[in-house]
Amino acid sequence: MSSAQLYDTIGAAYTVTRRTEPRIAAQIWAALGDARTVLNVGAGTGSYEPPDRYVLAVEPSALMRSQRLPDAAPCLVGSAENLPFDDQSFDAAMAVSSVHLLRGLLASAGGIPG
Repeated sequence: MSSAQLYDTIGAAYTVTRRTEPRIAAQIWAALGDARTVLNVGAGTGSYEPPDRYVLAVEPSALMRSQRLPDAAPCLVGSAENLPFDDQSFDAAMAVSSVHLLRGLLASAGGIPG
C-alpha cells in the first residue's frame, strides 16, 4: 500500500484527532531560521506550516489535501521521491511526522536502514 493509499484510508478523522502542538510549532519555525520560502514535503493538513513565510506544500493523499484549511498554503499532488523543483528552489524544506513515509528514500540514500 502506498503512503497516499494509507492516508486515504486512515486519515478521515485526522483534523479531529490531530491538533497543532504550539511548542512543536515554535521549535519547527525557529529551526527554519531566516528562510522566506519553505517546501513542506508530506504536508498533510499543514498543521505546522509557518504563517509568516511563503510555503508550498506537497502531499500525495487526496484525503489529506482535502482537509487543509482554506487559508493553508497552496498544495500540490506529489511525493518526496519525485519533487518537480530544481535544486535551490526553496530556502528550506520541512517534513513533519513523515519519516515513516520516506523510509525507502532515506534507506537508498544511506540515511536509515530499510
